[in-house]
Amino acid sequence: MAEACRNCGAQLAGEFCHSCGQHRSAVPLTLKAFGGEVVRRVFRFDKAFAVTIWRMLREPGQLVSDYLSGRRSGYLDPIQYFISSVFVQFVIAALVRALAPLMDRLSATAWLGQLGGIVAVKVLTVFWMGTLWRVLFWQGRYTLAEIYAFAMYAFGTTGLLWALLPVIDLIVPFPLGASDLIVMIVTLAIEVGYMTYAIYRFSRLSLIGCVLRFTTVMVVGYILLASIVGRERMINLLLPPMPA
Repeated sequence: MAEACRNCGAQLAGEFCHSCGQHRSAVPLTLKAFGGEVVRRVFRFDKAFAVTIWRMLREPGQLVSDYLSGRRSGYLDPIQYFISSVFVQFVIAALVRALAPLMDRLSATAWLGQLGGIVAVKVLTVFWMGTLWRVLFWQGRYTLAEIYAFAMYAFGTTGLLWALLPVIDLIVPFPLGASDLIVMIVTLAIEVGYMTYAIYRFSRLSLIGCVLRFTTVMVVGYILLASIVGRERMINLLLPPMPA
């Protein structure tokens, strides 16, 4: 390991250079080091990821408040968390598609529609809904950037909760996803339920107010999006057909 930063030459006292911020690096680059860098920077399947999930389930309002207040050590920032959560969904979707036929439980694949999509599209959807929230409820106490941060955390967690559904379908003795109506009701209930809970803990609005505001933003958001890109195009972007 280098004793001096290979970027600026400053003496290192830890894993990061106090002068330029570069991470301590080994030369020459090995496959193990490269793989570790990918996992650390892109996927972040480490303690910080687990802590972020736990806190978003237990105290979403406090975690987001900590981030906005500058207390950001020990957990992931909203963009990193959202991207990592989407990658987890892709991994689970791939595993379920492989295991469902082997376990004779094709109903599990019915839950995968919510786990598809392109990361960039999902990120843009978060920004779209966050902007609508600010426009519709502009007298709120939070800035647009703060709303974006909250939305990244909350929608990322919603996706992880959705990812549990096909796994549960594989485990339980009953084909839970056999009915399209059940799939729609359960996924909608998780989204509305968790988002209402997260908004309630973060905004300190009344529970009814949280439900009404979130429902209004989602309905208006999807109606406007469908009017701009078309209904079929919107469905294909948000819920792309799963490969056979």
